[in-house]
Amino acid sequence: MSAWRTPVAAAAFALGLFLWPAVGNLAPVAGWLVCGLSAVVAGLWLAPPIASRRGPLEEAGLAEPEEPAIDALSGATLAPRRAPAWMPPMCVALGLLLAGVAWGGFHQHRTEGALVRRLAPTQVTVEGTLRVDPESQERGWSAVLDVSLVRWGDRAARIDESVWVAGYDEAPVAVRGDRLRLTGMLRWPDDPGFAGSLLRRGIGAELLADRTERIGPSSSPLVRAAQSFRAFVGRSIGRLFPAREAGLLMGLALGDDSRLDEELARDFHATGLGHLLVVSGENVAMVLAPVIALGLVLRLGRVARFATGLGTVVFFVVLTGAEPSVMRAGVMAGIALIGALLGRPRSAGVALAGAVLILLVIDPALVWAIGFQLSVAATAGMVALASPLAERLAFLPRALALATGATLAAQLGVTPVLLYHFHEVPLVTLPANVLAFPAVSPALLLGLIAASLGVVSPALGRPVAMLAILPMRYLEMLADRLSTAPVPWVTSKGGLVVLGVGFAIVMLVAWWFRGKRRIPRAALVVAFGLLLPGFVWSSALGAGPPAALTVRFIDVGQGDAALITSPGGAEVLIDAGPDEQLVATALSALGVKRLDVAVATHPHADHIAGFPAVFGRFPIGLVLDPGCDEPSPSYEAFLRAVEQERLPVRHPRAGETVIVGDLRLDVLAPIACAHGTASDPNNDSLVIRVSLGDNVVLFPADAEVPSQQMMLDEGVPLEADVLKVPHHGGDTSLPEFFDAVDPEVAVVSVGQPNDYGHPVPEVLDEIRATGAALYRTDELGDVVVTFRDEVVLIASAG
Repeated sequence: MSAWRTPVAAAAFALGLFLWPAVGNLAPVAGWLVCGLSAVVAGLWLAPPIASRRGPLEEAGLAEPEEPAIDALSGATLAPRRAPAWMPPMCVALGLLLAGVAWGGFHQHRTEGALVRRLAPTQVTVEGTLRVDPESQERGWSAVLDVSLVRWGDRAARIDESVWVAGYDEAPVAVRGDRLRLTGMLRWPDDPGFAGSLLRRGIGAELLADRTERIGPSSSPLVRAAQSFRAFVGRSIGRLFPAREAGLLMGLALGDDSRLDEELARDFHATGLGHLLVVSGENVAMVLAPVIALGLVLRLGRVARFATGLGTVVFFVVLTGAEPSVMRAGVMAGIALIGALLGRPRSAGVALAGAVLILLVIDPALVWAIGFQLSVAATAGMVALASPLAERLAFLPRALALATGATLAAQLGVTPVLLYHFHEVPLVTLPANVLAFPAVSPALLLGLIAASLGVVSPALGRPVAMLAILPMRYLEMLADRLSTAPVPWVTSKGGLVVLGVGFAIVMLVAWWFRGKRRIPRAALVVAFGLLLPGFVWSSALGAGPPAALTVRFIDVGQGDAALITSPGGAEVLIDAGPDEQLVATALSALGVKRLDVAVATHPHADHIAGFPAVFGRFPIGLVLDPGCDEPSPSYEAFLRAVEQERLPVRHPRAGETVIVGDLRLDVLAPIACAHGTASDPNNDSLVIRVSLGDNVVLFPADAEVPSQQMMLDEGVPLEADVLKVPHHGGDTSLPEFFDAVDPEVAVVSVGQPNDYGHPVPEVLDEIRATGAALYRTDELGDVVVTFRDEVVLIASAG
């Protein structure tokens, strides 16, 4: 049981941190702390005295228990404390859980009491150190700044607090570790979700920066050395490798995605290989192993090897920006090095738990960091299951069995976390990671060797770089081929139930495999005789085309996305919403394997931001796009994705028709790109009339009065059974347009809370006046329309 003490302690403390937001208000922080310490003391007091505990030889029956020295001298016998064996560890675990709750409360109170929080809203000038590289966004940039000095009015204060920085100009030419001076307005965000995220991360306020100045590099010599090394290596990589491979190597080696090819990033994420593009514990091991081996070759003493290894780990952690996964691996490596120095090596499970406990005490905010959660879950999965799974795969070659076992174990560990946060896990990730395993280390190590040699002379680095490109190209090809493979995805709606049930299943699997238990024959008969055919049958039913024309208006918040499926098997997606992943996840959950047509109605982000992920995950037959020159970051990303995925594109105009199997798509607008209207992009919207026989659905996207008036003047056929309400129900439509459509059903795709005032009540009244029944995605979630026996059926999937 001793091997479980540290893991149980770490798990209890982490759970306490998680529980603080839910139970913290039940008692003051001091009360939680006193209760926790009392439970720990009680557990230690109830534990048997050290002298009465049996050692491993006695436990094995190989030696007689030694009489305590005091007893031997006095002849007295100490009466053992009478308590059930489970009570002492239970008390200690409960105490650490309560201490975790208290520590989470202290962390929150410290953030809420930060000076930058109390100053908001105030115009200030701050000086501090960048914690992360500035990240460019659709509008401006963002970063996290650790503030050391704040000035407001004629006052100033030295502090140690953090702010979230948002700028609306060009991102500063600076990297993490650099010192900046910023002037702007301190505020606390109005968005409860964003505000809660900042609070959990220990960030005291948001700074809307209007002036930014780089003061200089970090004041720490170690950080400056890491910055210089990173810059040297980055320049060397850029000289030696093509742009695509240079970006991949920067991601593999340093977790720097600033040069990463967008198509490559999509492919890696769609195949579950995205973890390779961020620095992880595996990188720490690959960097530390050769250093330790070199120390052994040079016959360095134990202390010298410890110092060299620890220095390497610390430098690598600083070099990669102290990412949560690297800090976890770095502390684990430090614990292992200390154990080796003292001649008392620790198991991987104890080292992992010790690292988690140390890091959460230092920075409680890590418990909410998704990267930290995934790193711990993956490592715990490998510690618990890698060897047992490899043993069950003994029919494979040894190296392949180990790689497969480690991949399966890590995937089992992270699956509950992925389903909780991202609601999806690609099943292709298992073969993808197994097939990628042999190439990752050669790509990384050869790439770093080439870059290091290239710092001295490009001529020295080029031959090694040519070798490094081979495994990199293999990884690229693997990700590209598997990203659109017709393999199902495991999806969920998230929530604590999914997380809890997922971890319960993982622990049950670990208990089963580590105990070398065999599945009873009766259970196999039930599984394969009853459950498996049922699963296959239900999957077959779900995967086939519907019995009638079906339109699913996907709830994407403030935006549009609709999937049309026909009895003939045609599948058409009209718009992909404002979220980069939501629609791709929804399509995976619906069992979509390919899209015959993807329609980007116009270049606004709330309609097209999700398309790059869709293009990277599904084969696409044809893309329709108005093709009007409306530059925006979202539209540029859309166009790059179309080009990178080599998709066929058409820019149809009013009067054109696209036939997709048994579906007919008539384009009603635009005649030409709009110029001089109140919103040219909206009036450039492709207006699509989708029909299957007499069943008709009209998608006017965000077409406004000029576009609607043109269609009315031209006398185009607007009648439809179902109308997707234009522009989310905004006050930009003509009553005559609704009269001409005369729908039975009208669906408003809209999000709440809504800064635009959509939908406008008067517009909804105009639609109801036509006799149409109104349905809203903000109230019902997904709205599913099915045509059956001349009846329009409505279902809600909210």
